[in-house]
Amino acid sequence: MQKKTQKLTVYVIVGLLIISLVGTSFMFLGDMRPTVGKNYQDQINSLKQALEANPQDTQIRLSLADTYYDWGMQTLSQDMSEENLGATTSILQQAVAEYQEVLKTEKNVNILVDMATAAFYTSQNELADQTFQEALQEDPNFYNGLYNYGVFLYSQGNYGKAIEQWEKALTVENISKDNQDRLERNIKLAQEGIVQQFQQSGNGDSPDSNSEAK
Repeated sequence: MQKKTQKLTVYVIVGLLIISLVGTSFMFLGDMRPTVGKNYQDQINSLKQALEANPQDTQIRLSLADTYYDWGMQTLSQDMSEENLGATTSILQQAVAEYQEVLKTEKNVNILVDMATAAFYTSQNELADQTFQEALQEDPNFYNGLYNYGVFLYSQGNYGKAIEQWEKALTVENISKDNQDRLERNIKLAQEGIVQQFQQSGNGDSPDSNSEAK
């Protein structure tokens, strides 16, 4: 029960940011591949059959991972209740497992960010952190990576580092006005978090270096 409560708290924190983690295959803001008249379970069953016939086909496995990811994120966006956590976590854990298999033979920043995002939502925080960092080593200016890593860091109370990611995301070329406004709102929330940490510390020292904006 404690783990479920912790996961629910993370989801609520992200919800309070009035943002959504963005992914190459899914965005809460509506950028999701069409289901072509099928439900997610039907798609997964078809992809599993195709993978059994062609177990070395990386693209089929990637499609399977993306479908698990889309399904889990859509389920989460529709229902953040504690009762829904078990099913959502199981779906996203399958996405992580399939992405890990894909990354053995094909590595790119899109796959890394989606796997890190799914890992975050299944409370695999160490894996999420490592994979976000690996993605940003591949492409330091990848907007989705900077944005999502900032959300992850914010959820861990590491507000200063979250601000660093979001401020860098603001410098990415050709970001939309909506994304710019969202980033600026997130930065303000993180700055407020730093102030709250300072006030809660009960002394005159500056906030912990892990939470201090650079």
